[in-house]
Amino acid sequence: MSLTAYPHDRPLGAAYGAAKDIASFIACTVRPPCAPAADSVPRGDGAAVVVFPGFLTGDWATARLIEWLRTLGHDAKGWGPGSNWGPSASAIERCRDLLDEALTKSGRKVTLIGRSLGGLYARELAKDTPEKVARVITLGTPVRFPVATPLSPFAAALSGSFDATFVGRAPSLPENPPVPVTAIYSRKDGIVPWQACLIAESATSENIEVDSAHTIMGSHPKAMRVIAERLVSA
Repeated sequence: MSLTAYPHDRPLGAAYGAAKDIASFIACTVRPPCAPAADSVPRGDGAAVVVFPGFLTGDWATARLIEWLRTLGHDAKGWGPGSNWGPSASAIERCRDLLDEALTKSGRKVTLIGRSLGGLYARELAKDTPEKVARVITLGTPVRFPVATPLSPFAAALSGSFDATFVGRAPSLPENPPVPVTAIYSRKDGIVPWQACLIAESATSENIEVDSAHTIMGSHPKAMRVIAERLVSA
């Protein structure tokens, strides 16, 4: 099963939406939006947080969020050098290692934050090892597949390296892990259809909408505030 498909019903609209979304990232890089003031959100207590990047990106796309979380008192880290080229066996193993390292260092369960594809890594790790994960927060992460995205040609080109077991999980990806989950999504997402990001809500799982482009969701003030609040939730 393919995880992606190009939105052929609106090819020009999809391409325009993606270009507009990427332009938002460039604009945000040049002139970042104001993050919530540190004294206006809950402080952390040194708990571990690992942030996984989206498809075709790396820590450079989540650096602002990671640094801000550190200023709040969280032991936040990214996934290190290199980019996320898709769900290869090595990428998945890397995420497992990061989780284990954070768990060993802190001695406490770890919060996993994932942007787009990185959110799938976080959700599946929480399903496999819920005893290690405090909660999962996703940003523009699709859970319903195949997802119609203008990035489909890139995914197709790299699909030969994707882990077959992970791809085979596609039918069960919408199932929430047995830990608290917050799914942040936007109707202005130009990369992933917002409907594909909605999760089943329950006492421990929620959907929260923000007004943001896909590529800069981790830098959106409302998203950052929600993240800070959820990180200190019981």
